[in-house]
Parts: sequence; structure tokens; C-alpha cells
Amino acid sequence: MKFRKFISVILVAVMAMGVFTAGASASTLTEKKVDFVPRDVQGEKNYTIENPYKDVQWGKWHAYKASLHSHTNASDAVPTIAESVEKHYELGYDILAISDHAVIGVPWNEIPTTVPIYRLFKFGNTKMGNVDILTDERRAEILAGVGRTNADGTPQPMLEVIGSAELNGATPINDCHVNGFFMRPGEEYGQARMGVYGDYETVVEKVGEAGGITFLDHVGEYVGSEYDITRASEPYYANKFANVFLDNPSCVGMDVNSGVNNHTIYDYILWDNILKLTIPHGRNVFAFTFSDGHKIDQYNRNYTYMLMPELTNEALRTSMETGAFFACSHYARADLGEEFNGEEFETPFVSVLDVNQKSDTISFNADNFNYVRWYSDGEIIAEGENLTYLDLNAYEDKLGCYVRFTLTGPGGILYSQAFPITAEGEEIEKPLIVPTNDVPEFLRFLADTANVLLGWTPIMALIRYFLWGTYWWF
Repeated sequence: MKFRKFISVILVAVMAMGVFTAGASASTLTEKKVDFVPRDVQGEKNYTIENPYKDVQWGKWHAYKASLHSHTNASDAVPTIAESVEKHYELGYDILAISDHAVIGVPWNEIPTTVPIYRLFKFGNTKMGNVDILTDERRAEILAGVGRTNADGTPQPMLEVIGSAELNGATPINDCHVNGFFMRPGEEYGQARMGVYGDYETVVEKVGEAGGITFLDHVGEYVGSEYDITRASEPYYANKFANVFLDNPSCVGMDVNSGVNNHTIYDYILWDNILKLTIPHGRNVFAFTFSDGHKIDQYNRNYTYMLMPELTNEALRTSMETGAFFACSHYARADLGEEFNGEEFETPFVSVLDVNQKSDTISFNADNFNYVRWYSDGEIIAEGENLTYLDLNAYEDKLGCYVRFTLTGPGGILYSQAFPITAEGEEIEKPLIVPTNDVPEFLRFLADTANVLLGWTPIMALIRYFLWGTYWWF
């Protein structure tokens, strides 16, 4: 073990001299050396580390700034589609997925099918005004990167993601939203559907059947952990969402920090509790962040850096499905305080990351940070100003089934994905996950029954059509 560790540490040092890393600009790359200094920690165990970033070619791929969930006046926000696209372009975004409430996204020069009653309920924002869109010419300019450039002088286009939407668009009691992407054209699920309180399962399943993928939005709003931190650790919620992820490979992750991090302040705790259940069963769950912006000055609150070889929808989907991205927010109430606002500064940015299976280490280079926390099974196992290098053998008595890290700095917080770990010769105990039989399941039954018995009478069909723009509610 000691000889193997010594040789591996030497190899890490040699590798460090030649690694290319992403630069400070989200969509450009620069060459520099890795800053970490390997340390030889002797241990008794040999670990296998599953690396969600294993396919990333550092120095060749790019880190694209992505807005995966924001709103326009096509559902309940103030900005028009044209204003939203222009603002995201101004803010330097490389990827934009407008995902309005129960409104399937279309190209930026087309008016989507709106839901009149949703817009009316949010009249204070929408004013029921025109859903202004881009001209054909302006859309073409933005897709080509006209008017802005990367650090190397090449045009910096913005990727148009169509077919996305925030599903369970208006659930009663509180929001139980799911973001859907990449459904097959003509098979999109969720247009104008209100959804059923607590029923994440139906939406996730239907999107998967249509060839799409999903992630869960601000789950803390449903859990109520904003008002009671203990609810994030209630077994029912972790079990419920573990079932969602285990039963639906197409549901790739969950929001851990969105908006100003009020509803989601303790969602990272729920995320950890879910990971403790799913990872032993072979399923990772990825962390997302997004602005959820409803006003023009809210679009830069949170975003993700997607690590991709090219700026295409196909590469974006792969990044979302494999976890090859970092989640960032200018707000971090639990870590940096409830009054913290980092929008004047850049969020932390990881420019290169290395997992060395021989030395059982994870190491990275980063910018714009001043503190690192390493977690395992929801507990902080190490923290400090320069802990950009973790040797698992130094923490053998503290390790669970995964590790992950966060970076904080003047601009906010960055979340890595979880790295599942297993020790050689040790069998992983799979926690019991029981089937979910809850009130939302019964409510879904009632909703489906109402649709069948009442939904197709002529008067109800007319009401639905004029208020919802379609013939169903749920």
C-alpha cells in the first residue's frame, strides 16, 4: 500500500505539470499548471472513485454558462421573450432554456401556446400584454454570436433550447414543479397541465416516455424546509424522491439552490439524504442551480457551467445526463448568511479536476473562491481555505458512500457533483427504500377520475379551452 501510494503521488505530480485548464471566461480555455501539491497519506483502504467528470477533456472542452430555468410573460413573468433572450445574451450566457409554466418552449422567433388563466392570475407581472418575440434576423444574429466574442476573438453564440417547460404548472397548496427537456416533437407532455399536489412521479414518468429528461425544481417549497430545517431530514421525503430517481433514469437531478435561495436554503440537506439512499443502489443524483427569474434583473442569480466539447443541444443533454457540470449561485443563505448577495462578483469557477484512482485522491484548480468544504454522507469531513486536494485515506473513518465539495467566495457558491466511493473488499449495504404510497398518489387518482367523468362534457370542454387553451386540467 505504501509503495503504491508513493508511486501514485509521483505520477500525480507529473500529471499536474501538463494539465490544461479552463480559464476565467466561461467559454474560453487557457493553459496553466495545476496548483495543488500532492501529499502522501498512508491508509488501510483502497478506494474506487466514480468521477462524473471523467469524460471531460480539460483544455479542449469549454465551460458554457447555462440558464436552464427562467420565465417570460408567456406564463407569469414581466419580461417578454425578446427581452429575456436579449438580457441573457447581454449577461454572457451561452445556453438559454426558457421554461415557462406549462408552456412548451419554441424557437425565439415564434409565439408559444400560452395558458390564458395562468397569465391572468399573474396579471401584476404579465399585464396580459403581447408576448413579443425576436425577429428572424435578430434570432439568427444571436445564434451566430453577432455582437460579442470569446477571449480568442471568435463569435460567442447563444444556444437555443426549445421544448423545455416547467411542468406541474400550477399545483394547488404549493409549487411541485419539474423541469422537462428534449421530449420528442409532437409528444411533449405537460402543456397547460396544472399538475397534482405532490405528484412528481407522473410528470417525470410521462416526460421519460416521450424521450425527454427532467430535474426537480425547488423541492424545499414542497418539503417546507425553508421554515423548518428538520423537514429536510424527514425519512418520508428522502424515500419519496429516492423512488423517483431510482424508478426513472430520465430524471437526472434536482435543484439545490435557486432564486435568492429562500425556498431552497436547506435543499442541499435533502440532496445529501437522497444520495445516501440512491448511491448504494447505483444511482447518482446531480445538483442543478438556476435563476428562476421572473424579472429582468433576476436572470443572473444562479446558473450552471456545463462542460461540453461543443455548443449543441446533443452535448447539453449529455452533460446533464452524466453530471459533467458545476452548479453556481450568487446566493448561499446557509453558507454565507441570509443577507449575502454576490452578484457584483464572479462565482467560484473550477478550471480543472483530476481523480487519481491509485492514490485515492480528488484535486482541482479553481478561481474566485476563499473557502472549501468537503462532504461525505451529509457531514463536513474537511474544510479550509486551500483544500483543493482530498486524499480519501486521510478520512477513512469519516467516509460514507460518496464525497462532494463546495467552494465559496465573494461571488457566492459552487457545488460539485457527488463522487460515489467504494472501498476494496467492502460490501456496500443497500438501504431499504419502501414504495411510495402517499396522499399525492390518491389525489392523482381523483384527478384522473375527474378528467374521465367530467372533463369531456361540452360545457367543461369550452371552459377549459378558453381558460387553459387546451382540453385538460391536470
